[in-house]
Amino acid sequence: MEFIVLSDNHGSTFEMEAILKKYPHALGFIHCGDNELSTSQMKPFHAVTGNNDPYGLYPEELVVNLGGTLIYVTHGHTLKYGNRVKDLVERAKKRNCTFACTGHTHVYMDEEIDGVRVINPGSLFYNRDGSKPSYAHVSIVDGNIKVTRLLAEDL
Repeated sequence: MEFIVLSDNHGSTFEMEAILKKYPHALGFIHCGDNELSTSQMKPFHAVTGNNDPYGLYPEELVVNLGGTLIYVTHGHTLKYGNRVKDLVERAKKRNCTFACTGHTHVYMDEEIDGVRVINPGSLFYNRDGSKPSYAHVSIVDGNIKVTRLLAEDL
């Protein structure tokens, strides 16, 4: 099984369209907010609202079930300041999720914390740590999770 996680494209559709073409067999596409696009432009992405998205267009959080794997998704702007990751992991655990996906910071992260795989794919627009814009490819084979950071410039 594979799925793609992306965030913070801030209105650009080029990378999203390229990702859909590059991964036609992906089980799902997760968008962690700040897409700044209409719901019709976001199909087939599972999307949450970001602080730059129109209020009410997307949910604040989602639990996505891909092949029996539960994925908690939120943009991250409503997480507790100073304890963002801890709050994120707690929310995911309450919902029995294996993954917690978030955006907002424009900084890539892939770390297992207290049994939850936390993924921030960085931004497709720009990363605040000076690294190149990125997204994440997640594969699960025989229970083994592999998360790969991929660069938007390679699309």
